[in-house]
Amino acid sequence: MGQDVPNDRDARGGWGRAPASPQQASAIAPRVRAVGDIDHPDFRDTIDVLRVTANLTVATAEPPELVIIAQSRPNIFPIREVEALRRAAPLAGIVALAGSWCEGEPRTGRPWPGVQRLYWYEFSAWWQRQLAIRAAGKCPVWARPANHELRNSDCGLRIDSGTTRGTIVVNSDVRETAYVLSDSLCRAGYATIWQRAHRSHDRFRGAIAGIWDEGQLNEREAHQLATFCRQLSADGAPVVALLDFPRRDRVDHAISLGTAAVLSKPWLNADLITTLQIVTAHAHSRRAA
Repeated sequence: MGQDVPNDRDARGGWGRAPASPQQASAIAPRVRAVGDIDHPDFRDTIDVLRVTANLTVATAEPPELVIIAQSRPNIFPIREVEALRRAAPLAGIVALAGSWCEGEPRTGRPWPGVQRLYWYEFSAWWQRQLAIRAAGKCPVWARPANHELRNSDCGLRIDSGTTRGTIVVNSDVRETAYVLSDSLCRAGYATIWQRAHRSHDRFRGAIAGIWDEGQLNEREAHQLATFCRQLSADGAPVVALLDFPRRDRVDHAISLGTAAVLSKPWLNADLITTLQIVTAHAHSRRAA
């Protein structure tokens, strides 16, 4: 507990193996201190990507810009240690990175006051957005007041100028979910095609990516996801999977079936668009190589 992670910029990165964008890689990396239950499998991808996209500090190094506290289960990191971190780095933002066993803590436990909370499967897209905001010379969320996002929600998207970014295949058996996804994607400048999961054998040429919406990846869903990934791989199009409360083994399974990234439901539209931009840019660079 309280263990720091040494910097290792040769380590691999990614969550669902979505790489950092060139703009993020070129920016001066933020100084981050990661403490807590950092060796737990839930936080593996987070630590890997921070080694590549951040300057991870040790306790005696310069004050961090951000402190990330990894907690796989409730109450394993005492509030007194959170307060000690605040005193040691009063200008640093603090983010609680929660494992799957912490999902009920906001209802039945005592989450740390004044600390932004992210589940391990939410961190990836959030971090990419914050790096992009910071690289643009703006203030990332961790440097804002604790209630900022409650007053300034980023759940919506600005309507696109009219430029079409490409076609996204939305694979979902739920009509309402498909409509919500299509609306968000169209507002961001994408065209969409709706495909029901049981019709994943249908082929659509020219798509730049796919979104697969299902539950928790049971045997039937895994077969459908694998078929969908193979279908889109003909065009080199990556797939983003949306899962209900994903667990570490379910995310790993989705990646093994060909998924480029996994997001949890409910999702933030901004996180979904950011993830699509990253995985499609990575796919384009691989095709051009």
